[in-house]
Amino acid sequence: MISTTVSMQWHGDEVKVQGKRVVNKSAYEIGLVVEGQAKALCAVDTGRLRGSITTAGYHKRTTAEEPATWQDSIDPPDDENEVLVGTAVFYGPYVEFGTIRSSAQPFLRPAMDLARGRALTITRENGRYEFKEYLK
Repeated sequence: MISTTVSMQWHGDEVKVQGKRVVNKSAYEIGLVVEGQAKALCAVDTGRLRGSITTAGYHKRTTAEEPATWQDSIDPPDDENEVLVGTAVFYGPYVEFGTIRSSAQPFLRPAMDLARGRALTITRENGRYEFKEYLK
């Protein structure tokens, strides 16, 4: 009969912190992908709408690009587990959803759909990096 001793160590609190970092970093990176796709899909006249599309997390955010101003950027979320992507330009919803007089030219919703394919990959890469000492 072979006898073996297994030594285990509890890393639960550390793993919780690392898991939260993975989630927050991944959510922000996915937001950046959505932002990039939305800028690529956005209808352009003056460039203000495209320049105003920003990503805002609880701790960090992107800034508006010319010809948009900092006032065209979205406000950060109140919850540290949220990431917002959008525009504060007043006519953004009219372009996205259309009006009685103009057809919709969606840019945010299709950008979100395109980013869904990257979400798992981004989260997996961040998880592998953050938990590399446990994945031996």
